[in-house]
Order: sequence, then structure tokens, then C-alpha cells
Amino acid sequence: MTEYNKLIDDINKGIILPIYLIHGEESFFSDKIIKHITDRIIDESSVDFDFKKIYSKKSDENQENEVIDFVKRFPLIGDYNLIIVKDSKNLSNDFKNIISYLENFNPKTILILSFNGPVDKRKKIYKVSTKQGIVFESKKIYENQVYSWIEEQCKKIPLNLHPNSIKIISDFTGNDLSQIDNELNKLKLNSKENEIIRPDEVESIIGFSKQYNFFELTKLIGKDNFEKAIELVTYMSKNSKKYPLVLIIATVYSFFNKIFIYHSIENKKEASKILAINPYFIDEYKQASLVYPMKRVSKIFEFLLEADKRSKGIDFDNNDNLSILEDLIYKIFKSK
Repeated sequence: MTEYNKLIDDINKGIILPIYLIHGEESFFSDKIIKHITDRIIDESSVDFDFKKIYSKKSDENQENEVIDFVKRFPLIGDYNLIIVKDSKNLSNDFKNIISYLENFNPKTILILSFNGPVDKRKKIYKVSTKQGIVFESKKIYENQVYSWIEEQCKKIPLNLHPNSIKIISDFTGNDLSQIDNELNKLKLNSKENEIIRPDEVESIIGFSKQYNFFELTKLIGKDNFEKAIELVTYMSKNSKKYPLVLIIATVYSFFNKIFIYHSIENKKEASKILAINPYFIDEYKQASLVYPMKRVSKIFEFLLEADKRSKGIDFDNNDNLSILEDLIYKIFKSK
């Protein structure tokens, strides 16, 4: 997220522009940007005079005029006015008045338009905002980027997590960046400076079990340990809220997909980079590739597809999570 990091750095340096149009599905980035701007512009003395936040509603036709009235005024206490409009898509059908204002904006006002989804780049509000200020698309990161994201956040905090600890957190949180942020802050508050936080500490501080997690399941499968894998999925199936069936299947699929790719890599020294995983875990895939040759992995993809359909109720009854998981694990291990 180079663009995001640069934007945050600019805000922290006091480089503030008159308009920020923030759109996209990932609330974590948009919330962080808004908080940084607010902290930079508004203090305790000016919050009641120079700050306004609006949650726009389609039913309120006067809100756009309310925004225009505020952006045109001059600050009473601080250096700038700041107005944040959440759910901005409800503010106006064409943003005609906002566009007119932006073409001759008040240099003493900062306007933030926050959209919960993507904004059409062909819209005039997008083009004018790009010209006069900043447009930032807050995109969700992919599951395979979560590990790297946690690594990057740890460098900034700073926090020294063991690679297995990062893997456990990424398995449990998925790409929920707000949850990751909360968990890392917990670890920071409850750990000693510069100490390596191992899976035991993760379990004791934030409750993520090193024994019962998605990472441990793929490790057991990779080591061809049928009994332990069955024991683990039996445990997981009893707590579908914490261990959603579709997420278990997706995790196992991701594991075998990496094995499949590993087989196709000619120069194994490039495996870590190609698979986008920490070099610490390469041996795990190397050993698993010996247990699961290409032909066997191809068969397992079929079993995973069937399990995915069953989990979604496609051509199958999806009420019995344990049955679906046990059947999948059995077929994986008996696919030799």
C-alpha cells in the first residue's frame, strides 16, 4: 500500500489539500486517513467550532446545502474548518453544488467525501476531486497478502513476531485489517520491548490457539498425519462461528494450490518470492510436495471442489459440517 503510506506521511508532515474523496470497500484505510487528517487539523479547542461530521441520508434534501454553507465559512478558532461527509453517495445525485464549490474552493476548509463503495471515474465529482485534491481508493487486500501486511505493520509498531505467530494471526483474522490492527495493539501493550512473541504468547494474550487453527491443519495434512488432522477438524466443526466451514476449505485449497505451484517452479530458490510466502515456511511446502505429487494434488482439487459445493448447499445437503470435513480429509489422505 505505497499510495496509502505516502498519503499518511504527507498528512503527518502537514501537507493537507482542500478535498479528499475516499472510496472503496475497505473501511480500515479510509478510517485511518480520516483520523490522521482530523488529528492534524482539529484540536480540543476547535472541535466545537471548526469541525463537522455528517452521515448523509437520501431522505434529507438539505444536507448538500448544509455542507456548502459550512465549507464556505472561515474557521473561528483553528487554522482550518474540517467537514467529513460519510456515506457521501446519498448526499447528491449529481454533486452539482459540490463541484461548483470545488472549482472555486475556500482555502481555509478541508472537505472529506467518504464513499462506502467505488466511485465511477467518469463522474465529474471524481475528476474535479482529482484535480483539486486527493482521490484515494480504499481496496481490500487479498488473503495471500495478509501475512506480508502483518509483517509490515509489525515494523511500524514496532513488534517482533515469530513467523508462526504471524501465521496464526493471519489464519484467524483473514483479511479483516481492523481486527489485525486491534490484535497487534494488544500484543504491543502486553509484551516486552524487542522480545520475540511466539505462538504461546499469542495464545495467552489474544486467545488464538496454536494447536487449533487453520495453519496447524495444513501442517498436519502436509505431514500426512491423518489421525491428528481428523481430530482437529472434529474440534473445528463444533465451533462453526470461530472456524467457518467455507474458510477451512478455502485454507486447504490455498495450501494445495501453493504445493501445485511449487512443483512447477524450476528454480526452487525463487519459490518464496513466487509463492509470496516467508522463506521460513518453504521447507513445509518442500516436504509436503514429496507427499503430494502433481497427479495427487490434481485429484485433491476435485475433492475440494465437491466439499465447496456441499458447504454451499449446491447439489448437496450442507447441514453436517463434520461429515463434509471428515469426508474431505479422508479422501485427501486416501488419494495415494
